[in-house]
Amino acid sequence: MGVFEFLIATVPVVLFFSVPLYAINLRHKQKSQKLDIMKIQEEKELEQLRQENFIIENKQMQLELDRMKEERERQRLEDGRDSRWLIQDTEDRMADKKPS
Repeated sequence: MGVFEFLIATVPVVLFFSVPLYAINLRHKQKSQKLDIMKIQEEKELEQLRQENFIIENKQMQLELDRMKEERERQRLEDGRDSRWLIQDTEDRMADKKPS
């Protein structure tokens, strides 16, 4: 009977303290999950901004490339040459600059 009386005395005490401890633990987990959700939402927003920035940069780079192509084509037409080779153009320029 000693064990039975011990159980009768300790079970209510354990139950009395375990319920608040469970509630504290549950509240902590909920706060942690809310913080994780907020972190994921912020990461999602950051990734969306990165994607938008990437698209804008690509558009700007494409516009710059198109401008450079147009400028190069205009320069080629102004020079009256059909040569697209930089080496040949450079050699021609060097030959023009050398004193005879």
